[in-house]
Amino acid sequence: MSSLSERTSLAARVVERPRELQEVALIMVDGTEIRGMLHRAHGSRTLDFLNRQSEAFVAMTDALVFRGESRENVSFIAVNKAHIVRVVEAADAD
Repeated sequence: MSSLSERTSLAARVVERPRELQEVALIMVDGTEIRGMLHRAHGSRTLDFLNRQSEAFVAMTDALVFRGESRENVSFIAVNKAHIVRVVEAADAD
């Protein structure tokens, strides 16, 4: 078991890691679609980042969440990677 000081320093290192933004659309298992800016590790490809086992959630900002006929704007959403069925990068949507 790690000490509190070890966990605190680990959290600080995680926060300090540079991130890149990628505009994506996520399709979830329940049919919900989330469009927004995915925050991924610097230098990683979107698919590689999503396949990393060390993080169960991904962060998205400036997102639109579509559930059936409803649409909701959210400034931040944490998405459980296990619930993602499909990912479309904005560059691929053209």
